[in-house]
Amino acid sequence: MQRSDPLADGRLVFDPVRRRLLALVVASGALLAAAAAAQTPPGGPGWNQLTPQQREALAPLSDQWATFPADNKKKWLEIAARYPQMSPEGRARMQARMGEYARLTPEQRRTARENFQRAYELPLESRESAVQQYKALPDDKKKELSTDSGKRKDAVRSPETR
Repeated sequence: MQRSDPLADGRLVFDPVRRRLLALVVASGALLAAAAAAQTPPGGPGWNQLTPQQREALAPLSDQWATFPADNKKKWLEIAARYPQMSPEGRARMQARMGEYARLTPEQRRTARENFQRAYELPLESRESAVQQYKALPDDKKKELSTDSGKRKDAVRSPETR
């Protein structure tokens, strides 16, 4: 008995069993793809999708995590990856700063990001000098500078950008 070549005429011919098997494989692939897409939402991973180590490192941000855009989450996850190598003092300092960041309003966060970016555009020596000068100031002067900075930015901005 000679078997015919299923590709001989350019068509692929399947018997009913192979057809069902192919349908199951295709359906399984579609289900796996849908499950993978559901696990990583467009806004980045949800808090429950983070590893226990990531959740420990990013604990101060847990309440706001769902509100962060995907690119912000990615940056925080990069920071969390460095957390295990930090000293206990470094971990405490990082989490304290995260807590401060979490308590900021969205406008204050934007300002903090802008200031951070501006600071890192300066040469290293200038940054270090500015930090030392700021640290030498009394707390009331630091608070005054912080308040004045926000007022100046509001005054400089045009009504269209507010």
